[in-house]
Amino acid sequence: MIRIAAVLALVASPALADQPPGLQQLLDYHALACSGQGGDLTVGPDAVVEAWLNGPETPAWMLDSSKLMCSSAPTMFCGDGVGCELNVFVGDAQHSLIVLDWSLVPDDDRQLLQVTIAAALVRRTQDLTTRMTWDSAAGALVTIDPAN
Repeated sequence: MIRIAAVLALVASPALADQPPGLQQLLDYHALACSGQGGDLTVGPDAVVEAWLNGPETPAWMLDSSKLMCSSAPTMFCGDGVGCELNVFVGDAQHSLIVLDWSLVPDDDRQLLQVTIAAALVRRTQDLTTRMTWDSAAGALVTIDPAN
């Protein structure tokens, strides 16, 4: 049985009332994939985060897959040594990254997304840390500058 209560509780939260449909669709997909492995999906309390990548007028929603747990496949949403999937939703657009770590960095009236990407994924000898923001014209995250 899929742990639907956790997913439904996420949707029912007033703070998440304006979440994009793609976010719920991705959660449903993960629940189905976990169920296919014979497990129950648990959505951690901080798995979904609201961000202000374009300022307070346009909220972004992020799903941190490292905060999801499939009871029968604990490492289902993360790759050993390369990180976990981070999905960013703005309106109907979605951008996915595999990251080792991420944080939100204040920048005037908006936030920047700072991510660390495994060296193996970017053909480097060291992990890459970079700051990103949302480009509305491209409907995707764009790099502001590399931090290292």
